[in-house]
Amino acid sequence: MRLLLIHQNFPGQFRQLAPYLQQCGHELVAICSHQRPVGGGIRVLRYGEPAKPPSHLNLSQQLWHEGLLRAEAVAHLCAGLEAQGWQPDCLLAHTGWGETLAVGEVWPSLPQILWPELWLLPEHGGHGSDPELSPPALPQRLEQLGRNALTRVALHQAQAWVLPTHHQARSLPSAFQGPRLHVVHEGIDTTLACPNPEVNYVVRGIRIDRTVPTLTFVNRNLERLRGFDVLMRALPELQARWPELRVLIVGDSQKGYGRLHPSGQPLRQVMLQELGQQLDLERIHFLGRVPYPQLIALLQASWVHVYLSYPFVLGWSLLEAMACGCAIVGSRGMPVEEVMHNGVEGLLVPMNDPGALARRVSALLADPGLRGQLGAAARRRALDYDQRLTLPRLAHLIETVGGASVAA
Repeated sequence: MRLLLIHQNFPGQFRQLAPYLQQCGHELVAICSHQRPVGGGIRVLRYGEPAKPPSHLNLSQQLWHEGLLRAEAVAHLCAGLEAQGWQPDCLLAHTGWGETLAVGEVWPSLPQILWPELWLLPEHGGHGSDPELSPPALPQRLEQLGRNALTRVALHQAQAWVLPTHHQARSLPSAFQGPRLHVVHEGIDTTLACPNPEVNYVVRGIRIDRTVPTLTFVNRNLERLRGFDVLMRALPELQARWPELRVLIVGDSQKGYGRLHPSGQPLRQVMLQELGQQLDLERIHFLGRVPYPQLIALLQASWVHVYLSYPFVLGWSLLEAMACGCAIVGSRGMPVEEVMHNGVEGLLVPMNDPGALARRVSALLADPGLRGQLGAAARRRALDYDQRLTLPRLAHLIETVGGASVAA
């Protein structure tokens, strides 16, 4: 089949699925708005990033302004493909940026499978669980309304939609539950993310192996929504108890998914100012983003891995840490409890309790038997998300939806 993949940051969610579909013999064309190289021999069409919306518009209006500009740009690229005689049998796309809204103007009967990821609710920003947050004000609710309206219009045009977890799927309104909703994770490569007791390497001048107690923390951005401040407030007690403990923190200092700190400063800077002399910064290593092989090596060498989150999407890094056999301390509630049970695949603590976090981490550092038991169970659970299982399920869905169009 001919498949059109649309994602402004392609490959995005399709980084594993796209090459797998190629291996299955499908012909792929992708549309994105960035100018970075994309390997794999996929034909990529690009449109320019839309101009910034007028500053007088509120955020909800800005989302629609940008979304419609992206939709128009994508529609012109689709029209160009049509003029060349190339018509897809199925469209695969993320709903978040409005890119698919006008594809039906070119191909009215084209089947669409969409990845909406999440229907934003106040709880997904921490409201109701983060003690520092008051109930969402009208501007915040309007922002969510704008984002969800983009998703609603896109899904109304689609034949199927895919979400990676049941927690994320349950966020969709009742109108989008039912047989068109499919819960299938993108999958992780558990042959790469796997235990390696002999791991030994150097990252940014730091020798990494399993002989020294190591605590790891991984997120795209160091933000409150993912518990970075909770981790930092637990470190003084941990460093006092464990004078050889090294802490490896992966992540940028950008805004991330949640809100900015009220000061406007990156949360990392705020926490360092707050904790001051309580921390031994010689033993805390902020690594920013690291290449994937180094990330896996970090997890393989980790004695204890911390993953915290207010209710939101499930990060791939948690599944990869589980696949590496990490002993994990996670936060209670969703999304963590969909993949991890307290005392089975890891230990769970309240989200906003640095003292509890420090005690749980310290208990694991002191108990190699428990670390091994939890890590082995985490590895077994992560195998349920192996891409050798998930990618065939996604391919079957695509071939079923797209194949029905071909047959017609």
